[in-house]
Amino acid sequence: MNKSVLAAAASALLIYDSPAAFADCPTPSSLTLCKTCHALEPGKPSRATGPNLVGVPGQAAMHSADFKGYSEAMKAAQAKGLTWTDDNLMGYIADPKGFLATFDGQPLKNAMVFQLKDEAKRKAAIEGLKTIAACK
Repeated sequence: MNKSVLAAAASALLIYDSPAAFADCPTPSSLTLCKTCHALEPGKPSRATGPNLVGVPGQAAMHSADFKGYSEAMKAAQAKGLTWTDDNLMGYIADPKGFLATFDGQPLKNAMVFQLKDEAKRKAAIEGLKTIAACK
């Protein structure tokens, strides 16, 4: 393989791995409300009000190591092995406090108070989370 081909391949990898590579990955409109408290872009730090949500689907609870504000209820759920499956996300987004109280087996302090009761909007939000996970 000649040097120009190698140089072109190396340049392509650098461009793909740069933040500019994510410019074509806009935040889905289904996550607009989430942006109030959460970062939704790959590589961005978590906000003080909530963890970065990139990569949530399929991950264990408390996936954002840089977020320091996880609640008592979320810490207990993580200790019990909570993974963000579609079903768990559907339950959590509908009623975070109720979902965690059921999962933990007891009501504990929970930070997220937002509830998205509309099932179609919850499904769209989960699809939006999957979309931004693919941009990672």
